[in-house]
Amino acid sequence: MGKFKDYQNRLRQKFRFIVLNENTLDTLFSSRVSRMDGILISLGTILVIAALLFVLLFYTPLKVYLPGYLDPKLKQQMVSDAFRLDSLSNELSKHEAYMSVIQIIMAGEQPLDSVINLDTLASQQITLMEASPAELDFRQQYEESERYNLSAFNQKIPTDGLLFYNPVKGTVVSHFNRNEKRFGIDIQTLSQQSVLSVLDGTVIFAAYTSDYNYVVHIQHNNDFVSVYRQMSELLKKAGDQVKAGEALAFVGKSALKSEIPLLHFELWYKGLPLNPEDYIVF
Repeated sequence: MGKFKDYQNRLRQKFRFIVLNENTLDTLFSSRVSRMDGILISLGTILVIAALLFVLLFYTPLKVYLPGYLDPKLKQQMVSDAFRLDSLSNELSKHEAYMSVIQIIMAGEQPLDSVINLDTLASQQITLMEASPAELDFRQQYEESERYNLSAFNQKIPTDGLLFYNPVKGTVVSHFNRNEKRFGIDIQTLSQQSVLSVLDGTVIFAAYTSDYNYVVHIQHNNDFVSVYRQMSELLKKAGDQVKAGEALAFVGKSALKSEIPLLHFELWYKGLPLNPEDYIVF
């Protein structure tokens, strides 16, 4: 205890701090301080400096220079770039899959009439349900009953009140021929020409195919179905309602004649192909 009291007394021992003028020896400043006062003044100075540094580093633009600090705007930009990079990665993987199939076909390792791998190139994959036994039995009965019915080929097509729009402006370069199994016509036109719906209807198929580029099928009233092929870009998707004369897509280059922009157009009625030139003036 004696040593502790002696230490306290030393801390409280007063000293005089004097500032003198060296030339005149006049006292400019004089103060009585102890060791305890010096310790308290030092601690206070350190706390004030620490508070000033904290304010400067966390409440001024200087905080951006701190290691580990990330600006909110920069963080948002990084997240946006990450999403964009992920989308580009997905598109690149699709193109790589497409090119791998093309290389297999060109190397002769894949039959041209195979659709097993080529179906994966379509932007929309369609999986059909297996027919039930009842459906198979109904098909067989219907085919037996209609086997010798020739009226379906000679029936009159009801077109009263229907006005077919021209799907695209151009010149017919390939005509309909049922005997040669050419169930549509080819219309030569300008590249990126708008393709129009010939009647009101519902899009039942809109996807990319390896043989005909982008293809659109539309179900119209009165059992008509129109088919548009050889297009470069789609404007509609399956399930969309369209009006007569509404744009569906843009004409692209032919898959067979790459330098000639063509639209392949077909018109069907109850499963039978019709000559489009009998119903539309091209």
